[in-house]
Amino acid sequence: MRRRLPLVLLAGGAAYGAASWLLSRRVAERLLSSRGLAPLRETREALLAALSDAGAEVVDFRFEGAPRSPVELAAVFASPGAPSTRATIVFLHGKGGGSGEWRTDAVRAVGQGYNVLVPDLRGHSPSGGAFFTFGFLEREDMANAVRRAAERFRVDPSRLGVHSCSAGSSVALEWAARETRIRAIWLESPFADARAMARRYLSKATGIPPALLGLTTSLALRRAVRTVRQRLGLRGEGEGLQELDPIAAARAIRSPIFFVHGRQDGLVPPHFAE
Repeated sequence: MRRRLPLVLLAGGAAYGAASWLLSRRVAERLLSSRGLAPLRETREALLAALSDAGAEVVDFRFEGAPRSPVELAAVFASPGAPSTRATIVFLHGKGGGSGEWRTDAVRAVGQGYNVLVPDLRGHSPSGGAFFTFGFLEREDMANAVRRAAERFRVDPSRLGVHSCSAGSSVALEWAARETRIRAIWLESPFADARAMARRYLSKATGIPPALLGLTTSLALRRAVRTVRQRLGLRGEGEGLQELDPIAAARAIRSPIFFVHGRQDGLVPPHFAE
């Protein structure tokens, strides 16, 4: 029995490795896709209607994404009037989300006198793009969105606030680390460790306990990063998703940041924000 034990362990390890590799091939694209864990509860059309009903000036407009992947992106802009005289709040949804989820918050902001800019992040319809990159491309997308809003609506780009949730908070941090004109940031359900969050997400998506997904997650992340590098034609070392670090980004930000997290958050545990 003792002689057979190493063979059993070896066979078990090989089986685990093979199963992890096969599963990683199936789920790598899921990490980059706009597919969420549940259907959207609020539509973009409902957002547009609610803002109009609130008496705001509403424009459904398009702008070009990051130069590395200049797809057409969509956003909703709304203002109580005279947008050049007002501060603007940018709302950023998470992976699998959409602009419609900000209906209540956007209407409240307009009612309090703010302009609102509510994009559908790349990969999330009606915006174009084949994948979501957790801030790598989106930080440039948002810079372009504000530039276009300044040109078209005379928005003051030096008076910006950001309200984000979940993976949208990763976008907010990456953007704000480079955009010094952002005055304040409100982060809902952010996470500091992308690997831990990926494992949690894949567990929710597959029903497999997180403890069994360590190797699968590592392999899937490598495959996802390789996919982005290939599709964007990146060559240099360090270019790509592997350079993203929410903690490093937060350290670079000088504007006030408010963290908020619900104890019963079903996707992002509160300790992920610590």
